[in-house]
Amino acid sequence: MKNTISTLLEAYEKGKMSRRALIQGLAVLAASSGTAEAAGFQGNSINHISLQVSNLQRSTDFYQRVLGCTVNKREGNNQLVFGKNFLVLRPGTPAAKVDHFAIGVDNFKQDSVTADLKARGATPINQQGGGFGFHVLDPDGFPIQISANNP
Repeated sequence: MKNTISTLLEAYEKGKMSRRALIQGLAVLAASSGTAEAAGFQGNSINHISLQVSNLQRSTDFYQRVLGCTVNKREGNNQLVFGKNFLVLRPGTPAAKVDHFAIGVDNFKQDSVTADLKARGATPINQQGGGFGFHVLDPDGFPIQISANNP
């Protein structure tokens, strides 16, 4: 958990994450720290953050030019790779909105993580298919993706 907190703080200090996203990430970590291991899995990284943008190409160009990231183009969105981490840009309205953030899980197995989440009182929402992960909603309805640690 110390590594995850350090990663969150570093992202915030470098301006890669808003104060609100930092607080939400820390709250998720705090809420899950006591029960995650007993339930069978533990989220141990912020895998990525997904941002809605008004112009995908313009935003991609900005991050590439200003922050020097590499780009993995995907159908409908772009992954901006920063070392082992990435940011997802996707067209959306309203723009300048955090669409979701993803918690990475080592040795992710969708069926067992789904069962564990249900045992914890969360309802997984499969929005991606293909075993890449799924979402749960926090108490305020904010979507959190649960996925494998690798991008």
